[in-house]
Amino acid sequence: MEPLEMNLLSCLLHLPAGVVIESAHPSATELVLRVACRHPSMECPECHQSSARIHGRYQRTVADLPCAGRNVILVLTVRKFVCGTPTCPRTIFTERLPGLVASYARMTTRLTVLLQTVGLVAGGQQGTRLADRLGIATTPSTLLRHLMLLRAPIPPAVRVLGVDDWSWKKGRRYGTILVDLEKRKIIDLLPDRKAATFAQWLRSHPEIEIISRDRGTDYAAAAREAAPQARQIADRFHLVRNLADALQPLLARCRTEHRQTKQERAPAQQEPVSQPRPLPHPDTWRQHPPGQVERRYKANQEERETRFQQITTLRSQGLTMEEIGKRVGMGERTVRHWLKQGGAPVHRRNKKRYSQFDPYAAFVLEQWQAGIQDGVQIYEAIRTRGFPGSLSMVQRFLHSLRKNRRPIPDLAPPDPLEQCAGRQVVWLFIRKSKDLTDEEQTHLSALRQASALVETIYGLVQDFLIMVRERQGERLDGWLDAIQASQIPELQSFAQGIQRDKEAVVAGLTQLYSNGPVEAQVHKLKLVKRQMFGRAKLPLLRQRLLHAV
Repeated sequence: MEPLEMNLLSCLLHLPAGVVIESAHPSATELVLRVACRHPSMECPECHQSSARIHGRYQRTVADLPCAGRNVILVLTVRKFVCGTPTCPRTIFTERLPGLVASYARMTTRLTVLLQTVGLVAGGQQGTRLADRLGIATTPSTLLRHLMLLRAPIPPAVRVLGVDDWSWKKGRRYGTILVDLEKRKIIDLLPDRKAATFAQWLRSHPEIEIISRDRGTDYAAAAREAAPQARQIADRFHLVRNLADALQPLLARCRTEHRQTKQERAPAQQEPVSQPRPLPHPDTWRQHPPGQVERRYKANQEERETRFQQITTLRSQGLTMEEIGKRVGMGERTVRHWLKQGGAPVHRRNKKRYSQFDPYAAFVLEQWQAGIQDGVQIYEAIRTRGFPGSLSMVQRFLHSLRKNRRPIPDLAPPDPLEQCAGRQVVWLFIRKSKDLTDEEQTHLSALRQASALVETIYGLVQDFLIMVRERQGERLDGWLDAIQASQIPELQSFAQGIQRDKEAVVAGLTQLYSNGPVEAQVHKLKLVKRQMFGRAKLPLLRQRLLHAV
């Protein structure tokens, strides 16, 4: 190649100064470039004295970034120099090319950086497939090896720290994530959520002034022990979540008491035996469940009853809730809930679900009263009106109308308090009134009018939520007094928990900081962990998060 062409090609490939291309040998899949260094002298890496005395030459083969879909191979002609310093322990040294390739490396520095970036973004297996699309031949182990060579960043000075746990395996193993709330960046990961581990980390960061956390006692105890200078903030989301957890059993109790009062006041009525069974109302008409669904439900219910008997036996033997959960393969909270309610849950839907048949129910009832009781004939009639369902669906609805079949009771419009145990009803109390739909507002109004106790609960809940949303922590004492005067055990228990952590709760209801950015980083952590199929250990997960692109 002409000197002008070699210099132009060197500039195009961004080779360091003094490194030139001697020849190029392109093929269908590769581009082999013979490269040499033209510096007349080189500095000894031991004594840092320049030497121009060449001892010999040898060749190195180095992979470089792909070019136009071809693998680029650099054949480096490397010189050996004789060190002229008599006291230098290194007599012969090899010239270094720090801007191009490291010592003993088999690929250029820029290719290594690209592979590290691919590994950070996509991991090992997926990173290999991505590199193949980019024209780079590599393996998962090579990607991860270069990724782990990245130096861990020095933790910066943190003033406002957010801490939360994340699960290696839900219900069994947990870790801790630490986030700088001012920069909204992950600064470290801890292998567990023990107070001692978090306290040890806090001792190495005495500059922390504010710690935002959830309502857990371990992080609070560690912060009091290792960072007494820091002000703790209880996260507002977790406060609202704790309030919702207290509301669910409270509203369930309101429903039970309301039902008992209603039954006591209702006069005894006995229907005549000869009275014909009325047709169901179109809005509450339900289809007869298929036989396989009933059999599956009974089998599952029997399994739940058996597990409850096992739980009660283990509890009578003196085992704790956690030990029982591990033995029967259930969560500790589930075991406690089953024992508290005194039986296994009955997973039976009482609320009617929407069906494609509902718009045609009134017409079918009219046809039935007119004497048309053939299922195929009724199906053909409603199909011409646009019914998109199947004949079997129509037959299941007609099943309850036929004689000599097990009748399905007609559902009366439910009392508003009949649905108080559901989470949806709990969140009617939690959400802003202006964010509710017209139907939800109507339901909420009916709930509040059905019981004076429910109206009192709603007022106390909304008062607390105003403090949370508008950060009016100075009103907390007055709200706690109102809870104490209300004589509602569930809310009093919630208030006692606030009293034990009152200083942090007041800070959470006053300060701007919260654990929102921490929850976002936990979501990012879960995404990265699932990209690695959940099999990555802490060092690799930590590298990918701390060096995230």
